[in-house]
Amino acid sequence: MSDNDMPEIHALMFEGRKVGDWVWCLHCQRVYKIGEYRIEKKYDDLQMCPYKDCDGDTVLDAIPWQGEGEPERGKIYDYDHKPVV
Repeated sequence: MSDNDMPEIHALMFEGRKVGDWVWCLHCQRVYKIGEYRIEKKYDDLQMCPYKDCDGDTVLDAIPWQGEGEPERGKIYDYDHKPVV
């Protein structure tokens, strides 16, 4: 397996969703697309939420986006996927 395969493997964890679908991070409450992540060496190369100030990982903390419409990158959304004012 190569690093090029990782976005597709990440997508498979979300049961039929594909690379590019939106997910919501339980830790920072922001959205990102499946396949976007950063590698954290101090956690044995764990795939982390792509936001540098977030400690969420893409395995346990990414929840499929269920909000209405296209979410805005960097914006904070509550657990019901509504924008936080």
